[in-house]
Amino acid sequence: MSDLPSSIVVTGAVGNMGFKILKHFAARGAAGQVFGLDAKAPTEQQRQEVEQTRNPDRQVHFVECDLTDWSDARWRDVFDQADAVVHFAAQFPYPESDWSDSDASYSMTLNTAHAAAQSRSIKRYVFASSNHVMGQYKDRDIGPGELTADLERGVGTVWHNGEVEMNSAPYAATKWAGERLCQSLASQDSETSFVCVRVGWCQPGENRPETVSSSGTPNKSAADDEQDAQAAATDLWFRRMWISNDDCCRLFQRTVEAPTDAWPGNCVIVNGVSNNTDTPWSLEEGRRYLDFEPVDNVFES
Repeated sequence: MSDLPSSIVVTGAVGNMGFKILKHFAARGAAGQVFGLDAKAPTEQQRQEVEQTRNPDRQVHFVECDLTDWSDARWRDVFDQADAVVHFAAQFPYPESDWSDSDASYSMTLNTAHAAAQSRSIKRYVFASSNHVMGQYKDRDIGPGELTADLERGVGTVWHNGEVEMNSAPYAATKWAGERLCQSLASQDSETSFVCVRVGWCQPGENRPETVSSSGTPNKSAADDEQDAQAAATDLWFRRMWISNDDCCRLFQRTVEAPTDAWPGNCVIVNGVSNNTDTPWSLEEGRRYLDFEPVDNVFES
């Protein structure tokens, strides 16, 4: 993809990350048109936020649609106008999602990825994967930068969030399958290139470093009691996968704008975390393939 996209689609556009990225594209991106697809309409506050920050040269369109329905013309018509797609949409986009949620989420990924690959206009499809694809490495002895994108996947994280035992296997399996789908489609005769971002811990709202904990989800809170060694290690695991709002927005801008010249193929996988001290998540792939350098650090808030 050599030219900057003039029309970008963001799915899951009224959710946590989708809305942050949509606002960024509307304010700073190169695209003249930004389409936000979601199963529900934005709130009035969200509409006002977009209008207050939007570049006057950008047009933002919200479209309610059903991404699980291949024949839904509301999103198919938007894809016909797009140069790039950034796919966040999920039925329940958190690690405690069950198999039913994950099944619906994967239907959205199947539909949007295949539609992008078959499109005559879409040159870049970006899939928001998750660090939970590598969650089984949590309790292994992994040094700084050693969790590279080419390591064997370790799907699903098991941890205690301060209240109950958690297992992200259903959520992570959907992300693993999405990555494999992108790799498969990229190997076919398609003009669409693919980026899979293993997004770290990007909390809703301000996403402050001091609120990151072993909860691993905004729907539960970690216990305030004195932590034992295992809880402290889990807490550190999640803190080191934090990605700030600014780093996240800049990263996803690079996913739709970066050329493929330095890529080993038509699909690349990168880790989406900030420049956190001693993070095990490799930042090298993002530097090499996307020319992206995170600047924030969860330990320097």
